[in-house]
Amino acid sequence: MSHLPGWESAPPVVAYPVPPVPPYLPPAGRSRGSGVRRALTALGVILCVFGAALGGVLVGTHVASKPTPATPASAAPPSPATVHAQTIDLCTRFATAYAAIPTPQNIAADVVPAANYIADALRDNAIADSGVRAAIAKSLQQLRDQGAALSRQPARGAVQPPTDWTAAPANAADDQVWSSCEGYQG
Repeated sequence: MSHLPGWESAPPVVAYPVPPVPPYLPPAGRSRGSGVRRALTALGVILCVFGAALGGVLVGTHVASKPTPATPASAAPPSPATVHAQTIDLCTRFATAYAAIPTPQNIAADVVPAANYIADALRDNAIADSGVRAAIAKSLQQLRDQGAALSRQPARGAVQPPTDWTAAPANAADDQVWSSCEGYQG
């Protein structure tokens, strides 16, 4: 056994006996395994869970319900200047999209970006001239049908591209847009 400096005077380690542990006895007055107490505890837990679920349903129903839209006392019609500005923007964006379409169109990617651009223009210019909007909406539907037809996807389930798309109705719809936009006097 080696001696460490400074430990020479330390007393030897002695193991002391551990006193015996008394057996566990439940406190006086309590009976082990009370069935009534367990039943009441289980019932309390079930009621809490049921209450929380009911509260969640009620809150969810309240949150998900649509509020009644407030009807303004008198909604002023848009000014002619606003209608004019939105019509100009709508026609200009249609012309821009039309210029971006390659000739000829061979695949869906040739027309889908232009269709999305025109759809955004219609959404952004909700109070543009109604005649111009109607003509552009009809042309947009033809452009979407052309993109679906050019996708060459087979009809399966909810995928149902048109099988009878031809250029003639699309060209007529485009001509109507050009007449509406170029003849706009607003």
